[in-house]
Parts: sequence; C-alpha cells; structure tokens
Amino acid sequence: MRTVSLIFMVFAFLVGGFCASILFRNIDNRMGTDGDPKKTDEVYQLVEKAQTEIDKLKKEGIDVTKIQDPQIQDNLELIESVPPRWQVDYAGNTGILLAALAFAMLIVAFMKKAAVTSLSILVSVLSIVLWYITPYIEEGTFSGANPKSLALIACIGLVVASGCAFMSYKLHLKKQQVA
Repeated sequence: MRTVSLIFMVFAFLVGGFCASILFRNIDNRMGTDGDPKKTDEVYQLVEKAQTEIDKLKKEGIDVTKIQDPQIQDNLELIESVPPRWQVDYAGNTGILLAALAFAMLIVAFMKKAAVTSLSILVSVLSIVLWYITPYIEEGTFSGANPKSLALIACIGLVVASGCAFMSYKLHLKKQQVA
C-alpha cells in the first residue's frame, strides 16, 4: 500500500510541481512582457499614468464611465486588465519556492523521515496560498493557460502529493509497529 501511495505522490508532484514552477513564465507571457523586467516596469508605468489621468478627471467631477472618449476607455480597460504588481511578483516566486519544497518533500518521503509530516503540511498550505495570490489575467494578444487555472492545477496536484507523502510515512510507521 505504501508503494501505491508513493507512485501517486510522484505523479501528483510531476503535475503540480511542473505547473507551479512555470507559473512565473506564464504570467509574464500573459502580460506580454516575456520575463523582461524593463517591459514589466513599462506596463506598470502606463497603468500609473492612466490612473493619474482618470483620477484627475474624477477630481473635476466627471463621471469617467459615461465618457465616450476612446482614450479614456482604453485607460479604464488597461487599469482593469493589469493585475496588481505584488501579485505578479509574489505569485511567480512562490511557485518556484513551492516546487522546490515539494521536491524536498518527495525526497524526504522516500527516505522515511518524520520531517515529511511538517513538509507536507507546509506544501499544502503554500499551494493554497499560491492559488489565492495568483492573478486572473484575461486572454489578450498573448495566449496561454490562465495563470489562475494553472495555479489551481498546481494546488490540486501538490495537495494530493502532500497527502500521499503523509500517508506513505504513516503506513511506514504502521508497518514498523506491526513488525
């Protein structure tokens, strides 16, 4: 039974770990920045400029949602379509960290160490946090899987891998007690 648990753990890790590790690249591709920090800065500078223009119009008492000016409508769409910078920065880094922790959990599970219990809990919690903080980016010019969907696949895969790692260790303990 422990062998079956380890096999499921490896398969779930391969799916979840892969999705979590490529999440940063997926977010960059969806935003059209291709991982270039300068392009990311340019996008957020455009968002800040659009936000200041919208704020200026709001201070003048103009309802920006009813204006038919194409430039203002483009600014509103840009502000809505670009996720907050903290989500973009932290989601990718958390995905890489999570993949590394899940790999460490996999190794510790095969070594039959007690640390697998704390690692499996940590990986489960971090995978849920990753799913929560990952931005939802509408499909635009650049295609690919939605980052939120990719984070959900990673979350499910890594929670299953964590559960299997935890169960494999408990089954190992049970086998030792019987023997």
